[in-house]
Amino acid sequence: MKNVIKIFQPVISERTIKYVYEISGEWSEAFNLSENFFVEYSCNISNIPFGIAVIPFLCNILPIVWVYDADVYLEVCDKTFLESIPEFKKGYEDMYPMLEFKGNIHAENIEDNSQKDNKGAVSFFSGGVDAFNTLVNHIDEKPTLLTVWGADITFEDEEGWKNVYNHIRQTASQFDVEFVTIKSAFRRFINPDILNKKVEASCDMWWHGFQHGIGIIAHAAPVCYVKKKKTVYFASSFTAADKGKITCASDPTIDNFVKFAGSCVVHDGYEFSRQDKVHNIVEFSNKNGIKGPLRGCWKSTGGKNCCQCEKCWRTILELIAEGASAENYDLNY
Repeated sequence: MKNVIKIFQPVISERTIKYVYEISGEWSEAFNLSENFFVEYSCNISNIPFGIAVIPFLCNILPIVWVYDADVYLEVCDKTFLESIPEFKKGYEDMYPMLEFKGNIHAENIEDNSQKDNKGAVSFFSGGVDAFNTLVNHIDEKPTLLTVWGADITFEDEEGWKNVYNHIRQTASQFDVEFVTIKSAFRRFINPDILNKKVEASCDMWWHGFQHGIGIIAHAAPVCYVKKKKTVYFASSFTAADKGKITCASDPTIDNFVKFAGSCVVHDGYEFSRQDKVHNIVEFSNKNGIKGPLRGCWKSTGGKNCCQCEKCWRTILELIAEGASAENYDLNY
């Protein structure tokens, strides 16, 4: 039986997009059919076209479509995004030559949602070193910060999200920028164990190697449309020195080719090592008197730093190497 997904018009309310779809074929195993995909924004997105609304869902199924050689049938899609798919798909193909990336997309209607007066930027913000480096390097653009609940903080960890939210709000206030929070089921509607096995030949895991780049980036499309933002900054996890040594779903060969309506994506900070990024943050803080609290812990629940894991200690030592006090950056060891 052929692997097929039919995507109907999303249900759009003032702040929420709910997706309606039907999945058939053996690839149903890759989906958690008890969880429907939805995205909820803290800003009003009720006037977005259907072709923009479908992008967060479409980006999160595309890698699954490719590895299962599936067919996607959808009622409508944004023209710019549809045309960009082969370009960022090539990044996956080059990164994982041991896998075949097939599948087809059939859009009944194609919308041209271009907005020629787009300007300004949004920047995904997790609160860690990578995100803060992007913020301080582009502070003149006053980027709107975007943070996704459902990425590293689960829906069940409400106390953790409360801490994350307060951290975003504090940072936005300190840096005099706007922020938008996004609650998304993009990690809940799939079956990661099955997908990990499906891409075992890649020697990477589904989240790290296939989903978390475009899967997160796509959530910016509705915000960019309503706020008429031109640039989406997505902070690099690795550096140019890692090229060919590490595979990761977030890579300039993928991220930089994602486009929608009048907006484009920039994989930011790839030229900097992690120590360079810490240097940039400390230099900015010393110059402007702003001590941005860093949140980059791998181990801690509750949205705070544990100051005991390798990641926390690495960050503490990087700050000390720059002559900074780690306590000023919310690393109280």
